[in-house]
Amino acid sequence: MKALEEIRPPGPNRLGAARIIEKRPGLWARLRAWTVRHRASSSSPKETPSSGPPKESSTATRRAPRPIESTNAAGPAAAAAVEDPNPRDEVAILIEGKMRGTPPFSPHCAIYQVPERFRNGNEQHYKPRVVPIGPYHSHHGSFPQMQSYKLKYVKAFTSRNQLGFIDQCLGFVRSCEVRARSYYVEPIDLSSDDFVELMLVDAIFVLELMLRHQCAQFIDDGDRIYHKPRMIADVFHDVVLLIENQIPFFLLEGLYDLVDSSYKGNLSSCVDLTHEFLRGYVSITEFRADHEPVPQVNHEVKHFVDFIRYYYLPPSPMEGENLNRPKADEISPSVTMIREGENPNSHPRVEKIPPSVTVLDDAGVQFVTRTTTFSLDIQFKNGSLIIPKFRVDDWTETLFRNLIAFEQCHDHQVKYISQFIFLMGGMIKTSKDVDLLIEHGIIYSMLGSNDDPSALFNRIGQGVEVHSPTYYYLILSQRLNAYCKHPWHRWKAILNRDYFNTPWKLASTIAAIILLVLTLIQTICSILSL
Repeated sequence: MKALEEIRPPGPNRLGAARIIEKRPGLWARLRAWTVRHRASSSSPKETPSSGPPKESSTATRRAPRPIESTNAAGPAAAAAVEDPNPRDEVAILIEGKMRGTPPFSPHCAIYQVPERFRNGNEQHYKPRVVPIGPYHSHHGSFPQMQSYKLKYVKAFTSRNQLGFIDQCLGFVRSCEVRARSYYVEPIDLSSDDFVELMLVDAIFVLELMLRHQCAQFIDDGDRIYHKPRMIADVFHDVVLLIENQIPFFLLEGLYDLVDSSYKGNLSSCVDLTHEFLRGYVSITEFRADHEPVPQVNHEVKHFVDFIRYYYLPPSPMEGENLNRPKADEISPSVTMIREGENPNSHPRVEKIPPSVTVLDDAGVQFVTRTTTFSLDIQFKNGSLIIPKFRVDDWTETLFRNLIAFEQCHDHQVKYISQFIFLMGGMIKTSKDVDLLIEHGIIYSMLGSNDDPSALFNRIGQGVEVHSPTYYYLILSQRLNAYCKHPWHRWKAILNRDYFNTPWKLASTIAAIILLVLTLIQTICSILSL
């Protein structure tokens, strides 16, 4: 019995036994097996030596636990494994746990982090300079005082409205927290209170920024943004142009609807306010007859980058398709054309890359510009290539890089911006191409030299993918290639360029033709007189 007491299960006052069990983990399993046998033998009735069958039963009862003793030597974990006839792979269980912890993809997702193929070496075009908006760059920023500027704007915004306005705004943002989180492609590792505070402060800051742009009386003497031209330029760059630095537009709309109408003036909706704030920076000077600020913009616009994208959209492909369909006499035998309804991928010689501007000029294509609401609406009719005016400045690369990143990440059926850059990259290859477009008033360059636009379009177009089935300018590119390969067009261009481009050359050419005709007549007359 003394030996049994030494291996008895550890109790609160038996520290020595606990040490023995810790040092010998299989000892407890053997003790349990011995206890089972001891209880079975003690509970069975007393048997005499002459009782044969019961003795065999007692022996079987004592021997039954022996397999348990041998298999349970590794402890309770091994016993549980023996009880499960089909044990599961631990890796499968781990994968299932990870799948359960993965959040589902949201259909509202619209604010993305730029893919590495675009970001590599071009970080300055995607990272905010002075003011972070939203959760992606909330811990960044080279201007630490910007948070205090935000709070001053929030104070001014709320003080112009009724008492308790901040609570009303906070209640609205809280009610939209789940939807706001779903706009960001990456899970936001912030508590509910921290996320709501971030969204509220940033949204009100953006609204106050736009209101002060429209209403100069809201700008006080201590404003450190509007009183510094370079600062407002950097703030606009960060708030409007960067896809990673966006806030859901529906938050701005909801908060603006809560503002007292006396402070809105004639800008009753957030779309009107945003349009007035952006129009000077995206160079929209002409609108449709119904004075709709942004055609196709509705309450489903995602953010500022998406808002700007609507400015550049051309008419729907169904409207412009017939205008770009080549005529029968324009088709060169060396060009494969796509018929209506055919799959472009079924043709091995589809020409998506247009000729350069220099080649088009040599073929006699006339370049015509016009002012239009749709900056990507390019047409080719009767030998004239109609291209809207296009301004190139210091913000052009950042703007189009972020528009392309948004298109490449989002589920747009037709990626117009990406395809426009692909088209222009094929047409503008050298500085001579840029000079021709500037000469015809199509490109208005505010950069240092004419060499920069050609390199700019090629830099922006790196990593852009264009798929033939949805390529908006596919038929346009085919028409331009077919026109340049037609011999008559080249001959006519040479005549116009070398013989009829000035009055003096025209007169000399006419005189030469008359002299040639007279010489021919004289020769015929001489032959007939013989």
